[in-house]
Amino acid sequence: MSIELRIGRCYRAKKPRPAGQFTSYANDRQIVRIGVDTVQYDGPSVHAGRHYPTISKEKFIEWASHDVTDELPPGEWQQWPIKKGAAQ
Repeated sequence: MSIELRIGRCYRAKKPRPAGQFTSYANDRQIVRIGVDTVQYDGPSVHAGRHYPTISKEKFIEWASHDVTDELPPGEWQQWPIKKGAAQ
C-alpha cells in the first residue's frame, strides 16, 4: 500500500506517540513542501521558531500510516492520548 503525499494534508504515524511543548498531541505531520526527493513538514514535535524538518519521501512514507486530515478539527492537532473513535 502506498500513500499519496499532498501539500497541506496531515498524516499519522504507524506507531503514534505524544509530542508537543506545553500540551500533548499525537505526533502527526502536515506536509508544507514537497521536493523532487524530499518532504518538508510541520507538526506538534516541531518547536516554535524552528525550521521545518526535511526528510526523504521514502522515509516519510515508511513513517506514515494514513492521511488523517479529514478526521481532525480544522486547524488543530489530535490531542494525546488518542480517544477511541477519534482519528486512529
